[in-house]
Amino acid sequence: MLLALREVKVRPQAKRAAVRLKSRHQMTVGLFVALLAIMLGGIGGAQADVIAPVGGGNLGSLDLVKPNEGMASDEVDTSPKMCTQISEGANVESDEPTTACMAMAPLENESGIQARAMADDDEVVGSCSLVPGSWTYQRMSYCLGGSQITYTEYNRNNPSQILGSAILEVSSSGTLSSRSGRWEEVVTVKLASVKDQVTSLAVAFKASCSTGCTAATPNPWAGSRLLSVGQSVSGSVFFEDTPASGGISTVTTSYVATVTQPGTTPLNPDVSWTNPRDIRCDTTFAKNTSTGCAIPSVRASLKLSLAKYGAAAALYGFAQQQFTQHWGATDSPLMREANEAVHKQHRNDTCEGGASRPFTYLLANVPDDSCDEYPFAATHEGGSNGGLCADIVPLLQNGTWRFYQDPNAPAVTFNEPCVRGHVPETLNEAAGGALGNNSLNQRVLDLEKFTVAIVA
Repeated sequence: MLLALREVKVRPQAKRAAVRLKSRHQMTVGLFVALLAIMLGGIGGAQADVIAPVGGGNLGSLDLVKPNEGMASDEVDTSPKMCTQISEGANVESDEPTTACMAMAPLENESGIQARAMADDDEVVGSCSLVPGSWTYQRMSYCLGGSQITYTEYNRNNPSQILGSAILEVSSSGTLSSRSGRWEEVVTVKLASVKDQVTSLAVAFKASCSTGCTAATPNPWAGSRLLSVGQSVSGSVFFEDTPASGGISTVTTSYVATVTQPGTTPLNPDVSWTNPRDIRCDTTFAKNTSTGCAIPSVRASLKLSLAKYGAAAALYGFAQQQFTQHWGATDSPLMREANEAVHKQHRNDTCEGGASRPFTYLLANVPDDSCDEYPFAATHEGGSNGGLCADIVPLLQNGTWRFYQDPNAPAVTFNEPCVRGHVPETLNEAAGGALGNNSLNQRVLDLEKFTVAIVA
């Protein structure tokens, strides 16, 4: 009689915390298959070509589709014209008293001003494109892609007479941090054109944010900067939000540009605007000690590459494409479950003792086999009875991921409430770690929805 061995391994995420039962005979067979694969050509990529299980029907293959990039945009609001009286004794290169007006509108053409995003190798950083006349957003960044401020001077005694005008272009780019409530926004203002009596303009800038948030450095440059046509000025503003331990706050950022013509004294030279989408900051990770911020209106996405996560990523992609509930797709997102005790219970119910039908390891086909559940145990949708799951063997054969029926399990109908995949334990653990890191890097809160995207 063969002596059964029980291996207990602590995994980085509750999703991967399993107790597996193997026999010495199974491990010997698995080792032989692995060595044979190496002798026949080596292990290429994440998993070598191996034999399909005897009696396991071919369920299909994986088709890669371009993932949703998680981008959103809003057009710049057109502001009402703001006219201010200029004092009669002011010098505007004319003896005629004037009125100055300012209005903000979408930029009609590309400004050529580029946004700058901070980089951090330890986290997912944001980046966004400058779309003329629009705010654009990703989960961890936002950009104002060029709006124009029109400055116009009129003859106060003859309001139909324009004495001069100018157009300023405003662009900005903010990158949030998943590990800090402080972030930077880079602001650029350019004097794009002038006409008649307006030959140069002085520009000051100030940022602010809603209650609970502080504009730690509200001015991107000191005082007013005098710009001639074609010149621009850039600088950074810094915001900081500090929610209480375990708390969540909503932040709105606002801006004021003060524009004057040298020698004049306008009564109200300001034009203002507000970021139309909220920023959310929280201190709910790492036992309520880690603060970070994100754009909650842009849904988070877990991206897993086949090159790195192999059979695990292939399993999730195939389940998403082929099963009726297509978990993790854009129209069927998953919800994060933050309670680690629930993770363990979900894992037990699907892959361990709580399942009404045990998971049977196939070490002859998948060396270092493990039970990989989808939907993840660390989601609200996880935790189905493993006896009701579809048991699938993902195998890389001739460069294509193919999927086979587990011969020890009922026939797959593609209507099952869950999938249990035969996945090498190292890849199972790596994917679990990526899930946990992604929740932190994109600040996915408890019961917040996210998608899963499988890429090459």
